[in-house]
Amino acid sequence: MLDGAFTSPKLRRLSVILGVPWPHAIGLAGLLWRFTAKHAPTGEIGRHDDEEVAAALEWPKEADELIQSLVRCRLLDRVNGPARLIVHDWPDHAPRYVLATLRRRELDYSHHYEPTAVETTGKTTDSTVVETSYTSSSASSSASSSTSALSFAHASGIDSLVDEIWSLWVPGRKTGKAEGRHAILKSIAKITIEFKVTAKEAAAEIAVRTKRDADRYKQQLRNGENELQFIPHGSTYFKAERWLDDDDQEPTKRDGPGELADQDLERIRGS
Repeated sequence: MLDGAFTSPKLRRLSVILGVPWPHAIGLAGLLWRFTAKHAPTGEIGRHDDEEVAAALEWPKEADELIQSLVRCRLLDRVNGPARLIVHDWPDHAPRYVLATLRRRELDYSHHYEPTAVETTGKTTDSTVVETSYTSSSASSSASSSTSALSFAHASGIDSLVDEIWSLWVPGRKTGKAEGRHAILKSIAKITIEFKVTAKEAAAEIAVRTKRDADRYKQQLRNGENELQFIPHGSTYFKAERWLDDDDQEPTKRDGPGELADQDLERIRGS
């Protein structure tokens, strides 16, 4: 996980929020993941209280400040129930020995990582695109959100483009197509509203970035540098807007998760 941390926009953002040097933010992330692997292998780190987590990360200030910052940067996700907090996308990024540990203990990753259980926390950007809490208690909200997203796709004439973006993902990891398409639509709608570009221009940008990541994963598979099971499912990739992560270049500073920088906007508009 630390290899990707060196180019992660999330850790750049964490360093800004906490007011610490970037290497310090990398250290915090490394300690977070190590603590999770050793003491919360299911990913449910919130079963430890905030002060215990802060102590494990050698954080000298208020624990609440650290936890809130980790959530803002999407290194942690808030969930309902006793678990409280889970490490973002832990099943996709945990060290390999963690799965062996879980199997030995006859455990599995937290049920909160199932597509029907993850709670999203983004902001609503338009009446036609709303955030959905994928929990069993919000079936009506989920249905309403899906209907709105489909209406947006139909009105924008981009149904086929969404399918094309989905098709770019790594073969064998195209799991959760309905949720993945819904996430793609929400991202497209958000970009069109925030940057006043067409839906087709927004879709083209997501497609370019998705192909970049998919090609990188495919090359890793060919070189024996990765295994298919450790590549994120399509639904996970698009719901977390992982296409925003810049793994091969210096990350650009963003105003918040899921937002594009000025140079990204210029490329979308073709200026």
